[in-house]
Amino acid sequence: MPTPPAALMVAPVRPNPPKDGKTATLLEHAAEFGGYVAELENQNQAWRDW
Repeated sequence: MPTPPAALMVAPVRPNPPKDGKTATLLEHAAEFGGYVAELENQNQAWRDW
């Protein structure tokens, strides 16, 4: 069995929680967290494809 690509061995970095409850801060965190989840989904799919 071939070894998995190195990119599959590194977990995406989870964004830090928001520092306060301001609308702009929460929206920024939501956008960052959405990107994080997308990276997890892509990595999960890459593992299944491998």
